[in-house]
Amino acid sequence: MKALSNIDRVQISKEVMLLLLSLYESKGKSFYYDDLFSRDQNAFERKTMAVNIVAIANYLNLNMTDARIRLLSKKNMAPRTKDEHGLSNIKTALNQLHRNPESFELLVNEVSNLAKGLSREYEPITYQTYERQDEGVFRARNVSKNEQLDQLLKLLSRSINQNTHELTQLIVNFYVDFMNMEIFTVHNDLIGMIILYALLLKHFNVFKYVSFFKYFSQIKDAWQSGLITANYYWSNGFAQTDMLDRLLVDLLIKAYEEVDQLAHEYEFEKKLNKSDNIENSVLKLGEVFAKEDLRKRHPNVSDATIDRTLKRLKDENKIRPIGRGRGAKWQRIIKGHKKLSMEQLSLFND
Repeated sequence: MKALSNIDRVQISKEVMLLLLSLYESKGKSFYYDDLFSRDQNAFERKTMAVNIVAIANYLNLNMTDARIRLLSKKNMAPRTKDEHGLSNIKTALNQLHRNPESFELLVNEVSNLAKGLSREYEPITYQTYERQDEGVFRARNVSKNEQLDQLLKLLSRSINQNTHELTQLIVNFYVDFMNMEIFTVHNDLIGMIILYALLLKHFNVFKYVSFFKYFSQIKDAWQSGLITANYYWSNGFAQTDMLDRLLVDLLIKAYEEVDQLAHEYEFEKKLNKSDNIENSVLKLGEVFAKEDLRKRHPNVSDATIDRTLKRLKDENKIRPIGRGRGAKWQRIIKGHKKLSMEQLSLFND
């Protein structure tokens, strides 16, 4: 707890302060996003979860093919290998977090259940122990580090409730403490990453609509460098967390920029007939296309709507099917959109 308990030493630079002002201005739009996306919130969350799982698999360098990662990210399939069990456990943990993130309380029992869930058919994760000499006792005894974790979690909760320090600073300093304390026998980095995500999901609901782990995987090397820097003087209570906090704030700002762009596109699509919008995409795609191409262009449109539109276009003799089953594709019969040639205009010609 050497970083979090000494957070008063942290000074926020003017540059970071300006970034924080921008961040919290975007955070203030949370109610607007929730209201705008309410009709298709489940579709957004399914898409975000799939992107998260693919990004985590790549971040952890799991021994899985891209095809298996994509399948596991979208479907509840039976894992075959150790790494597939590990990724399936992570997916289960994230799905549980997404059920009601705002009311999630970070307690020792929750962290213990997380470790237990990640261990399932994968690798045992247990609490480390350390020797402690109690007052009035001659012999030291082994004590589980869950007591230290409990103290750290209570300090974080108290610090957040007091509202005397900036939230991202608190989260980063807590993360540095957790990583240095080595609470568990293995996979402290994985558990720390998921706890970091849980805290961000609770306080920044942007991650219901865009993937946190997509951005986190992009800064993997920089994040590890920042953690090494923070660890230098951690034992003396002077952890240098500036780099990690700057990375986290930048990540949050990029996430809000993405969701803002999604909001503009979503508002535009709401004004259009969904079926007509899908037909417009068919005209823009290549002559041969797959249903998956339409899913990517319209992630918030149900499969049923896409299927109805494809059937209508087939009945109107605008497209025809090629093949059957998963590999089935469609061929456009009518011509797609063409660029119109621009004639030169003259104000003075007859």
